Amino acid sequence: MNTQPRIGIRPAILATALLLTGSVFGIPSAQACGEVMYRMGGALRYQAWVSRHPAQILLFGDAASAEAKGLDREGFQRSLERAGHHVQVVDDATTLDQALATHAFDIVITAADHLPTVRDALSQVAVAPALMPVVARGDLDATRRQYPEAVAANAGINRFLKTIERTMEARGS
Repeated sequence: MNTQPRIGIRPAILATALLLTGSVFGIPSAQACGEVMYRMGGALRYQAWVSRHPAQILLFGDAASAEAKGLDREGFQRSLERAGHHVQVVDDATTLDQALATHAFDIVITAADHLPTVRDALSQVAVAPALMPVVARGDLDATRRQYPEAVAANAGINRFLKTIERTMEARGS
């Protein structure tokens, strides 16, 4: 005689009914994707699709400077927005000052050669956002001593998203 409990179909029907009830009656569902780990052979690969901590991000720098460094600023902006972040792009110091005066940003992303301009602008803000410099890989270790959020220019979008996620967690957002 088999003494194991028999699992009927009722738990599956109950689970399905609960899921459908939420979608039919308009109960808001959580949009939780956050971080996903993929097994790739013997290693794991990090992939972030939707941020658990959407940030207000300011991208500072001109498009020509970004293109000269091999960066696709528009593609980068689209990737950040697809991950759930709100992104504003500014090209010059005057627009930077105006944007910081009128909007509360969580993070400012800029190339390392624009750091003096951005630091000056951030000194005028009551609550300064985190500063995420984008630097050449060779300068990354030295820059991270002062800016732990620094990211290498040739890092993929996943590295940027992961750094933004960690920065937002550290800020308590």
